[in-house]
Amino acid sequence: MTYSVGIVGAGVIGRLLALKCYDYGWKVTLFDRDDDRGHLACSMVPPAMLAPYCELDVAEKTVSELGLISLTLWPEIIKKYNMDVYFQQAGSLVVAHPTDIEELERFRSNVCIRASQDVFRFIKREEIINLEPDLDRRFLSGLYFPSEGQIDSRGVMASTLKAIQERSILTRFNCKVNKLSPHQITHENEISRFDNVFDCRGYGAASDIKNLRAVRGEIIRVYAPDVHLNRPIRLLHPRWPLYVVPRPAGHYILGASVVESEDLSPISVRSLLEILSTAFAINSGFSEARVIETTVGLRPAFPGNEPRIQHTPGLIRINGMYRHGYLLAPILTDWACQLIKTGKPYNDNYASYYEAAS
Repeated sequence: MTYSVGIVGAGVIGRLLALKCYDYGWKVTLFDRDDDRGHLACSMVPPAMLAPYCELDVAEKTVSELGLISLTLWPEIIKKYNMDVYFQQAGSLVVAHPTDIEELERFRSNVCIRASQDVFRFIKREEIINLEPDLDRRFLSGLYFPSEGQIDSRGVMASTLKAIQERSILTRFNCKVNKLSPHQITHENEISRFDNVFDCRGYGAASDIKNLRAVRGEIIRVYAPDVHLNRPIRLLHPRWPLYVVPRPAGHYILGASVVESEDLSPISVRSLLEILSTAFAINSGFSEARVIETTVGLRPAFPGNEPRIQHTPGLIRINGMYRHGYLLAPILTDWACQLIKTGKPYNDNYASYYEAAS
């Protein structure tokens, strides 16, 4: 059956959903208040680490299970849509200074509670050096998660836009949507009607979704040609944890902050100093790095930090990805399409992810 579908929100979820619906032969219209580059989208901010096991430090087991499925789906998506995007699956490394070894044990314990110990290897200094010769030699032990990866979020946004344009999917960028309701979208004094409406606005939907909150994230992008790291690295610290995500040609993404705030103002001097000084502890070469950009984004989250698919006939809302947007996007878009096809949740094992929309 051919459906007409209206999708509001052109972040990673909205763009993948538009392509998925098109593949089913449905007539798709994608709306967003931003331009086609998506420079205001939260999806442009994150380093997009695909780390289903490392996330067990803060997430429930179900997030990890679904993240593992999405990790297998990303290469298929890249190939299907001929996406020119950096994708790596060389694992993740988690380390802590000897004075913070309790943080490493806490992290290991949290992972083991929700997953088997064979998802990582406890490694010592010699193996750390073999994996990351440029890492500071003071790290004596760490946890290596060999199956994890990363994807370039901005590359995904650009490549999915190209795929959408090649398929002549109807887009309404720079379009303010005033109201969403079952089967219709009100925008700029106009009403468009559809068989099904998808709400993929992230925190932009807070006025329509109960208990949705914002979690501020702060990112620094640097150029550090003297630093040579091979995979995402997480440095544990009781006050200043940090992740360092290497990208091609000497570029790195540095981040740490998870702030319960709706503030979208620029990064604070305190955060900037903490992140950069902690990066120096990873490799002293970061002292000569050039700061290319600082970015702030508001990630949408529900209590418990698990996503939800809220559905009522004619309207499906996908939200609350917290910091797992790229980790969960492929599987959640699959589920949303299955809701249209079957009218019921795709997988009863994750029934808590579904609820009737208010």
